[in-house]
Amino acid sequence: MNKLSLSIGLYGGSFDPIHIGHLRTALEVKQQLNLDELRFIPTGNPPHRSRAKVDAVHRLAMLELAIAEAPGLVIDRREIDAQKPSYTFETLQSIQNDYPQAELTLIIGTDQFSVFDTWHRWQELLQLVQVAVMERPGESLSGVAQEILQDESANVTLCPVTQLDISSTRIRRELQQGTDIQFLVPYAVRDYINQHRLYSGSAD
Repeated sequence: MNKLSLSIGLYGGSFDPIHIGHLRTALEVKQQLNLDELRFIPTGNPPHRSRAKVDAVHRLAMLELAIAEAPGLVIDRREIDAQKPSYTFETLQSIQNDYPQAELTLIIGTDQFSVFDTWHRWQELLQLVQVAVMERPGESLSGVAQEILQDESANVTLCPVTQLDISSTRIRRELQQGTDIQFLVPYAVRDYINQHRLYSGSAD
């Protein structure tokens, strides 16, 4: 298939570390939307968020291990490689320039979508790509998000996904407490974290 005609999902985040919750929801959205490819975009230096807890080289390595045997899941490292703060709008413009005929879908959670009107150039972003909102059981949307959903010019899709009570924050906390994180992350990621003593305060 010509790379320009792909349907591509774009899933950004710090992935600090990548865990089963990220991977499962990515797979479910990919299947629901029949995407040819889903790109994980690890954050580099986001303008309005705190820095990641571990260096980009480790986050990239863990991502590579996590998706090594998952066809259709790939890594896009353009935000990591950028030498300046990366806004989502600019990242999407860059990807669109590389794949001008591709159908691009930004994948976000309901928490992000509920404050979507605070994003840099958010109205233009809605005209640039489609948006898929990962909707977990029991989650609710803000009034702003509901207004965007009702806007016929905004191509927004709600994607029900499995509720997994896993977060990178929880994993980092358990590692600091010396708790085994088996089954919260892929085996290869767990081994990598242990090998490099990440998140324990004595990182390699």
